[in-house]
Amino acid sequence: FPISFDQSGELVYALGSKEGEPEALYQLSLKNGEYKLLSQDDQVSPSRVWIDPASKELFAVEYEPGYPNYQFVDNASPLTKRLKGFINAFSGQQVHLVSSTYDGKFNVVLATSDKNPGDYYLYNKKKNKLAYLFSAKSWIEPNDMAEVRPIEFTARDGLQLTGYLTMPKGAKEKNLPLVVMPHGGPHDIRDWWRFNSEAQLLANRGIAVLQVNFRGSGGFGDAFENSGYKKWGSLIQTDILDGVNHLVEQQIVDKNNMCIMGASFGGYSALQSSI
Repeated sequence: FPISFDQSGELVYALGSKEGEPEALYQLSLKNGEYKLLSQDDQVSPSRVWIDPASKELFAVEYEPGYPNYQFVDNASPLTKRLKGFINAFSGQQVHLVSSTYDGKFNVVLATSDKNPGDYYLYNKKKNKLAYLFSAKSWIEPNDMAEVRPIEFTARDGLQLTGYLTMPKGAKEKNLPLVVMPHGGPHDIRDWWRFNSEAQLLANRGIAVLQVNFRGSGGFGDAFENSGYKKWGSLIQTDILDGVNHLVEQQIVDKNNMCIMGASFGGYSALQSSI
């Protein structure tokens, strides 16, 4: 899947997968067809490839196996140094360069997290300063929000799975009520470490929330996604239940006090899991 030409126009940056594993980022020569690996993660495909809008040079790749992280392909790039600076400035948050002027003098920066719906800033290169612009949801106080934790567990057939657990703030982490929220799709879609209004609403009422990236979810490579084909009512549903059992075994949630809800395929999963 082609991403961008480089500045010379002789090379293409592209995502590719050889045998169904998570996609990696490659550099492909249009002259001779040769390619080389630039960046790869064992668990997930890139969620974002960062290209300098002016020079067209690739400088970073973002992955989100649990928490978001960054691989810097070009450490000499001015935008690499800038993005690293923003990541340090907004510690514990996910940082995106939303927009840039072609001369590179200004950037719109977005800082988000599991507790923060998003704050926008304007960066001035000449002054080396960030100026606050606005918040996506100014009425939300991030310090009052619930933490979202990446989790890992093993399905009953041995497949390693991941998901996210939203924990009510200040609650004792034992025998909590639980709501399971399967995502839609089920293919080409996954859950992320993000601010989720529904999960936060439930956590505010003292309820833990589980989101599972079951087999068939997108972002983990074609083999993982294909493993969910024709398994909508069987293995995908047991993946969700195995995630619940994982929390029950740790005594985090009360097995006699839980519900499941969702929309689209998540609604189908709610019905199937109940059955």
